[in-house]
Amino acid sequence: MATLVDLTRDHTNLDAEQVAHLKDLVSSWGLLADLSFADLILYGRSGVDTASTLVLLGHVRPTTGTTLYRADLVGQVFEQQRRGLIADCFERSEVVHGTVDEGADRGLNIMAVPVVLNGETVAVLARERTNVSERPSSEQERTYLKVFERFARMLEQGQFPYRDEARLRHRTPRVGDGLLLVDDEGRIEFSSPNAVSVLHRLGMQRGIIGARLADTGLGASILRTAFARRTTVIDEMEGENEVAVVSHCFPLLDGEDPTGAIVLVRDVTELRRRDRQLVSKDTTIREVHHRVKNNLQTISSLLRLQGRRLRSDEARAALDESIRRIGAISVVHETLAQSAEDDVAFVDIVRPLVGVVEESVSSPLRPVSFSVEGDAGVLPAQVTTTMAVVLTELLQNAVDHAFRFEPGEVGPDGRGVATVDIQMERRPDGLKVTVVDNGVGLPEDFRLEESTGLGLTIVKTFVEGELGGSIRLDPVTRGSGTVAEVQVPSARLVGIRDEAQEPLA
Repeated sequence: MATLVDLTRDHTNLDAEQVAHLKDLVSSWGLLADLSFADLILYGRSGVDTASTLVLLGHVRPTTGTTLYRADLVGQVFEQQRRGLIADCFERSEVVHGTVDEGADRGLNIMAVPVVLNGETVAVLARERTNVSERPSSEQERTYLKVFERFARMLEQGQFPYRDEARLRHRTPRVGDGLLLVDDEGRIEFSSPNAVSVLHRLGMQRGIIGARLADTGLGASILRTAFARRTTVIDEMEGENEVAVVSHCFPLLDGEDPTGAIVLVRDVTELRRRDRQLVSKDTTIREVHHRVKNNLQTISSLLRLQGRRLRSDEARAALDESIRRIGAISVVHETLAQSAEDDVAFVDIVRPLVGVVEESVSSPLRPVSFSVEGDAGVLPAQVTTTMAVVLTELLQNAVDHAFRFEPGEVGPDGRGVATVDIQMERRPDGLKVTVVDNGVGLPEDFRLEESTGLGLTIVKTFVEGELGGSIRLDPVTRGSGTVAEVQVPSARLVGIRDEAQEPLA
């Protein structure tokens, strides 16, 4: 589906500022649809001559009434004569009222409002509802319709949407949350039932109509700031009984003069309680990762102490390998302990992991150069832990088996420095991690499926069994060395609660 930016680019001559003005309008026009109890349709125009066409740029349905259109209308193009009221509004740059006969039993009451910016009509907002002139209206409905008409005048005068409008941290408020209508002196003229309930929860038990907004507990400065800045003001406060309320103040303007305001109030007590629970949960999880990391380091220290007492070189080597594997898992938990998320960017694991391996295997007499290229994106914690062990084994395997020449001796590729390159690539079908060394290469009779080494056995078990992926070892195409390639399908890169995230371009 084409966006508003796409439609304005393809069907109108609007500039960037005008398009931004329309984007601000559609970001908050759900409020206008609720106030009008009607569908709102935004029209653009391809030009200023009679042969120009009209394009439907946007459509919003009310939550306070029934929509007239079940189908999506956005993107449709009309000749001007088919939408005469809209074309007339573009020409006159003023509000136009009219009716359209849609059949024997259906007539549409249309109010076309020019959307003005810097004195120019850049679009037309059409309110479309069935003819309801004979239906009795409640005080609430009459009030909402009058407020909508005040917003319509602001659109006509170029005062809405506001400049530099503040944005909520959560969803845009709707009329159903609770509405207070305030006059230019700050006294409440009307309060919807939901707004009354919110104020009662804040502790206001006396009469609301006629009271000053500053006496409701919503904050004394919100209205004063909205009038001074001629724009929306958002405030959140918490009462003594831990009731949290978000207030969104919309000043009603006549030219540059504030004539009143509407204040939408929403009880967010439950949301804030859940936020506090999530913060507490995240803190607890990070503390668990921190303690696991400390425990793993303690185990590594105990194994080192044990290794010093062993006389067998083979036994000490086995303990060293175990310490290295524990260290790989410890790196993952250390990163998770510092992160506020359950999942982490794999590259944040790889770099310290390479540092740990490089520190344990590289020496001045036998230097090994490691490099990391590419990005694997964000992986679930369990996949990260498994891949950390797999990568550690592949790096250690490259160092142990690829570089069998003596210190200072030139390697098979003609270089005196052993190199190991880690390459990561996130693709739509999954993740590919490649470890390339410039060592002596694979034996001629090497078969991965027949390999009995513990390191490669761990790699095969983890990659194929836990990750459902594949592992292959091949000679370097040009020169000497070995390429170890691990591929993990995209289905295994999805966390429990959300989708896997690919690296940003």
